[in-house]
Amino acid sequence: MINFANPWYLLFMPLAAGPLILHLLSLRKMRRVEFSSLFFLRRLRERRFRWLRLRDLLLLILRTLFLVFLVLALAGPIWRGRFPLARVKADVVLILDDSYSTSARFHDLKSTALRLVDELSAGSSVALLSPSGSLWDTVWGEPEFAAERIQALASSRSGRDLQASWVQSLKLLDKSRASTRRVVMISDGQTRALGFLKNERTPSDVETFCFIDEAGFPANTSILNAGLSPRVPLPGEERFLRIRLGRSGKKVERTVSLFADERLLEERRTAIHEGLKEIEFRLPQDAQGVRVALDPDSIPADDQRFVLASGSRGLRVAFVGDASSEFLELALKVGIGVEVQRVSPAAAASLSPLSYDLLIWDGAGGLPAQAAAAASQGLPVLILLDGDVEDVESVFKSSGISSDGFEMPAPSALFADLKEEDRRQIKIARHARLKPAGGKVIVSLSGGDPLLLADTSQGIYYLATRFTPLNTNLIYRALFPAMMQRIASYVAKGQSERLIGDTLRVRVRSGEALFVETPRLHYEITPRQSDGGYVVEFTRTADAGFYRIGSETFVVNPDPKEASFAKVNAVELRNRGFKVYPLGASTPRKLWLFALILAAVCLAAESILILSHVFASRSRKQPKTAVP
Repeated sequence: MINFANPWYLLFMPLAAGPLILHLLSLRKMRRVEFSSLFFLRRLRERRFRWLRLRDLLLLILRTLFLVFLVLALAGPIWRGRFPLARVKADVVLILDDSYSTSARFHDLKSTALRLVDELSAGSSVALLSPSGSLWDTVWGEPEFAAERIQALASSRSGRDLQASWVQSLKLLDKSRASTRRVVMISDGQTRALGFLKNERTPSDVETFCFIDEAGFPANTSILNAGLSPRVPLPGEERFLRIRLGRSGKKVERTVSLFADERLLEERRTAIHEGLKEIEFRLPQDAQGVRVALDPDSIPADDQRFVLASGSRGLRVAFVGDASSEFLELALKVGIGVEVQRVSPAAAASLSPLSYDLLIWDGAGGLPAQAAAAASQGLPVLILLDGDVEDVESVFKSSGISSDGFEMPAPSALFADLKEEDRRQIKIARHARLKPAGGKVIVSLSGGDPLLLADTSQGIYYLATRFTPLNTNLIYRALFPAMMQRIASYVAKGQSERLIGDTLRVRVRSGEALFVETPRLHYEITPRQSDGGYVVEFTRTADAGFYRIGSETFVVNPDPKEASFAKVNAVELRNRGFKVYPLGASTPRKLWLFALILAAVCLAAESILILSHVFASRSRKQPKTAVP
């Protein structure tokens, strides 16, 4: 029932035996000698000796208790469970982590939340928040009502951290007029959820508590990611699915199942130790929707991954170009099935990641203002340079145009899966000579000049050449689409390898609009009629993350960080002003203060006994004056 914030101070508890040891050492065996003249004082002396023995025993007990209570106060006792002495009146914002990493122990998190609410007295107010949005109060409520809502809550399998909830809690407490204001975060302590607190400090007028599960994560096997290699194969080139597994707990054996277009291709039994493991499957050339699955375990949401190998939507590309851009546009469409839409330079400024995955600007002399505006919205931009290239501040300086003969791309991780003989067939005859001035060189030419250079702070990439007959022979080769696949995929941060899940289907009773949440958007949708009822259906879940249709949640390739076993450092959080306690504890009541008060009482009682003995001795020594 009791936990200690600083348990190492309990090592000093044997010091409490010091007074007893000293008392035993001070005892001496005395000889008994009788004097006839003292015979009549025997009874008086016996009564006095009994009092002295009782006093010594009381001093021994008080000194021992003083040391015991002092050590307990330093150890910082924390009461587990409901505090038996008093309740607290406060305005409390309770943030309950309901991400899918907590699903195995979500009952324990809820139990802690219910205990904390039960400790509040009448007149207290509670606001409930969760990262998924299942709980999101903007007004205060009664503790009894909050307890009912917590009891009915289920893990939502959201993958968000608690930062948005933290910001909302501070906004709510700004409006509170209570003398005691608190933020309470209840989590499994995963870095994914609470890592943002390393950059936060608690307000001076708000108490902030973190109740963290101190136990290790449950034994669990996760599929951290699955990727195709190569993403777009050359004719006759074999293709593989590379899977990265993570394991917490002792060694186990798991069955890894590979499906292509919902047809089981292979089952492989593999031993997985704690840590990471990679395995590889060979895929058929005609595979489209690929799925890999593990045996379900403690956290089933991370036991499958989906990859769209081909046959579905690729990158959504906004394309700015001229008549010389037809080769590049055709390579994008033919090679990787990209959805290419030509836009005017003026329209490019209003583009955002909600509509496109990538903006390609073919034939610019630097950084167009419209491309910079699109990049500021978070849209990756690829600019193919040509003509009189101007310097771009903090990225590169231009040294004119090189036409000294053919060059080829230097070896690079970007083209690591291209055969050496294929790479050597790429001839670049004309390119802009760029001198990096803060930009990051991704690919160089054999002569040393950058071919692909990035302004990573803005997500803008520059190619030193255009793909036209004047500049390169690449456009006449089958390798061109594959090379563009690699470049476009890199710039768009891998989005060309689309992630898909099963068809999401929810049957509802009425045709009333339902709230729908996808990784990109939140909106309402009207169910369609089907077989005498109503159905909401997503036939292709093309974005990785968490989906919610009404009250039901679905998981499609969650963020691998959510399966991480790393936990926040409690010492670092305490240094930043957060009060961190184990999950099973209640809101601490400063029990160390009670222990310190009891130690002070023992010290005061000892002082009174000693002083009373001194005064009594002095009064006996003073001669009595005879009365005439």
